[in-house]
Amino acid sequence: MNLLNELPGPDHQPVIDHHAPILLLGSCFSSNIAKELANSGFHVLSNPFGVIFHPEPIARFIRECLQEIFPERIVQREDVFLSWDASSEVYAMSEEQLKTDLAAIRAEFRSQLEKAKVLIVTLGSAHGYRLKLTGEIVTNCHKASKTAFSKELIPIEEMESSWSETLQLLKTAYPELEVIFTVSPVRYSRDGWVENNRSKARLLQLTELLEQKEGIFYFPAYEIVNDLLRDYRYFEKDGVHPNSLAIEQVWEVFRSWYFTAETQKLVKETEALRQMEQHRLLFPESAASERFLENFHKKRESFLSLHSYINW
Repeated sequence: MNLLNELPGPDHQPVIDHHAPILLLGSCFSSNIAKELANSGFHVLSNPFGVIFHPEPIARFIRECLQEIFPERIVQREDVFLSWDASSEVYAMSEEQLKTDLAAIRAEFRSQLEKAKVLIVTLGSAHGYRLKLTGEIVTNCHKASKTAFSKELIPIEEMESSWSETLQLLKTAYPELEVIFTVSPVRYSRDGWVENNRSKARLLQLTELLEQKEGIFYFPAYEIVNDLLRDYRYFEKDGVHPNSLAIEQVWEVFRSWYFTAETQKLVKETEALRQMEQHRLLFPESAASERFLENFHKKRESFLSLHSYINW
């Protein structure tokens, strides 16, 4: 199947190049695309608060970065301090250190946002865990007692209201910024198959509502994997996570939609140099290996001297 024929792309879409950082927030699928972008020489800031699946904590993170309002939501698990707003990747051994780390993360995100042209947001699930104590949807339950939360399929109206407020703040602060939404193709089977599909349906409807706003776009990662590829050979053994072959297919469509011919050319050159860099030398001490490495270094330095904006 030629996906580029199936999905030729809309008439107008954001243009992504190497001259500005690209910001990505959301599910683990967002992290996969971030790896492809980074390998292709783009400046990338991906999920600074860790992987976030639900739309509401993502929107809240952006709002609080813009408004510089940081009501820290700290939770302690034994001697480890975590945040209800971040995944378990973000932790510290004291409350003060965690607050310092969270402030630094937000400051870095806002700094990069000021230079960025594109923000990519991948929504994973409409099922959220509401902390009964505060009434807020958390990013991660951090293995706290189940009795502290209520699991809910969040209404579209609530998610749309939250994101409308967030997008208005973004538009006011950065009028030229364009936002690309996508829905993760990962199947959340632990919620149940019917429940997963209902969750995805709400996210798809949410992105349709948001896409009507100026400067907001949708990329069909969910549809590529689940409707066009439609085959378990594109999934890991668990049957729910897209594998490297599926990501490669999505990446190919992504490139065709958002990269100019010049950017495509630079990406191919960068990828070729990466392959040389990662080439396994059978006899590292040999004269042939030395010549190979010398040739690689010369090619890389020549390429980067002509394109200093490439992130190596």
